[in-house]
Amino acid sequence: MRSRLNTAVLRGGFFYDENGKSLGEKYYAYRAVTVNQSPITINGAKFYKLADRDAYIKVTNISGQGRVLKRNAYIYSTSKKRTTHNGAWKLYKGSTVTTYGGSYKFKNGKRYYRIGGPAKQYVRTSNFN
Repeated sequence: MRSRLNTAVLRGGFFYDENGKSLGEKYYAYRAVTVNQSPITINGAKFYKLADRDAYIKVTNISGQGRVLKRNAYIYSTSKKRTTHNGAWKLYKGSTVTTYGGSYKFKNGKRYYRIGGPAKQYVRTSNFN
């Protein structure tokens, strides 16, 4: 039996089947899930298999992905409003930041990665390598 991991989904998305095709069924952010601890690769993307059903969730929506900043970056809660992350107003060049899921497009037309859990904390994608 594989070891299991109780965790929370940090970005909503869709469930996938064993071929990497969407099942068309959504899951929402901040929902508790139990997954098999070791991820599997399907079509070049990593997925966690749910422990209680035959469906898969993308690893980046749970564990996040470390990205390196190529320039100093501010943290935003909306397209115009800056906020703090771990007490800092900006992140510095060369530091590694964990992002969750793909990028979001804000109303100003620019794309951002989510860096905070339930808090609205985003960094522009152009600041990363």
